[in-house]
Amino acid sequence: MESEEQPRPTWITLGVAASQLGVSESTVRRWADAGEIRSYRTSGGHRRVRSEDLRQIVAGAGEGGPRDSDRISQLALARVKRQLARGRQSHGLSSLGSLDEAARDRLRMMGRQMVDLFARYMASSRRGERFEEDAQTIGHEYGHTLIASGVSLSAAVSAFNMLRRTLEETAWQNASESSLPPEEA
Repeated sequence: MESEEQPRPTWITLGVAASQLGVSESTVRRWADAGEIRSYRTSGGHRRVRSEDLRQIVAGAGEGGPRDSDRISQLALARVKRQLARGRQSHGLSSLGSLDEAARDRLRMMGRQMVDLFARYMASSRRGERFEEDAQTIGHEYGHTLIASGVSLSAAVSAFNMLRRTLEETAWQNASESSLPPEEA
């Protein structure tokens, strides 16, 4: 039995990818950072993306528009994870690393609930009080968990502000990539 050789993936520059899709290089970079397309860096530090992933984006262009909660949630989660990975020291979040596993799991679960709520809010054409009530409930639980874990007020506020900024940036990114007016972000 002969083994069929798989074709090697084709990697292209950000510039080529951007021109093929009609978007900016920074948009392609954001997609790669969010894990929507695979990428790697050359030994010279230049980023390359898989052309196959671009074909899938073009094929799915009718799907996942500005009101797609799964897409918004993925963008927000990727951004939050990046911020947490690089921002523990710069955002005053180092004390969160000393939390016990149960507290971290609980905070992680509530963080995902907040991101999912944010994504549903962004995807919804109705902006009702229900979203606000759910956000307040999650926020209260998050605060109680931080207090019970002995996290300082300044660290808790830093964590809140980091999450708030991250969600705002995701809203602006979604609006920008979807050509929505800023007031709809």
